[in-house]
Amino acid sequence: MTPKRFHSLDGLRGVCALSVVLFHAADLFRPGTLLPHGFLAVDVFFILSGFVIALNYDAALQNGLRLKSFLQARGRRLLPVYWLGAVFNIAVFVWMASSGYYPDGYTNLMIWFGVPLLTLLMLPVFSIPGDSFSPAMLSVSWSLLVEWLVNTAYAAWLFSFRTRTLAMLAITGWLAMTVVGYFTGRGWCAGISRNEFFTVGLLRGAPAFLAGVVIFRLHTHSWFAKLPVIAPELLLILWLCIAVVPTATATPSFDAFAVTILGPLLVMLLVRSDYQTSTLAKNLGALSYPLYTVHPGFILLAQGTPLFGLNHGPQPLRAACVVMLCFLAAWLVHTLARLPRPRPAVANAAQHL
Repeated sequence: MTPKRFHSLDGLRGVCALSVVLFHAADLFRPGTLLPHGFLAVDVFFILSGFVIALNYDAALQNGLRLKSFLQARGRRLLPVYWLGAVFNIAVFVWMASSGYYPDGYTNLMIWFGVPLLTLLMLPVFSIPGDSFSPAMLSVSWSLLVEWLVNTAYAAWLFSFRTRTLAMLAITGWLAMTVVGYFTGRGWCAGISRNEFFTVGLLRGAPAFLAGVVIFRLHTHSWFAKLPVIAPELLLILWLCIAVVPTATATPSFDAFAVTILGPLLVMLLVRSDYQTSTLAKNLGALSYPLYTVHPGFILLAQGTPLFGLNHGPQPLRAACVVMLCFLAAWLVHTLARLPRPRPAVANAAQHL
């Protein structure tokens, strides 16, 4: 019987969330970013999302679970955490923008109404300087909206596609993304702006999600039985080795190799070795989504204000304290989101990610 939770994948999700935090913490630990390829963690998130959604919903969808029920179940699971993190980040943005710590060009209407409302709705913010998807969220919400759209498409009709068809769609999408990575001159660090979201953003997220679904279906047919069993901790360290690879310019070839080969292989090996996973991985997984949603506010405060004494240059000890505050806030968001609340019954809906 397929387990309903893989703690090894929880560990990978937690390490990837930390990778994003350290990638965003540019100029806090040292000049530049601590994990130059930490942005690829988002692509691993998409793969993990496909695997976990298929794990928890494939059978239910095949048995008649309605799209509305699926979205209700996902909303109850994800939206409270997102909104809690977003409210904090919005408060930071409003204070910084109204106090002169943010770049000029934001009208009072956008500061007090436009950015907060669109951020809560997880939508791109137009009519502001630059091309940021969501300035209050360091644009991390682009990936969350991609996930919602791809999840919806999967629950609506993609779940009925044969595994071979999904694999071909994933491969075709990844090939197209590789070409885009070369022509944009930014590798796979693309798709995060509001102007690219409905093109490169979806192209970056959808194939990875479908690859995760394919990996799950192959797992149910025992395709991974011949893979070696490797300590999950070593596999998580391998991901950090990928994220720390230095880069002076765009690296589209490395990005494509890391996402399309190393990412799926890492997930498959972790699934194979899941029974050896420590409890630490489970705890990392529980904090991953809250950490992803709540950290932008702390990074914005550290980089743009004198609050932590980091706006004039790197100080590793203070930067480490900021990261610890991110984890503390993530734990608080996780705890608040788990408080009992009314939940209407949804037939056959899975109860956890």
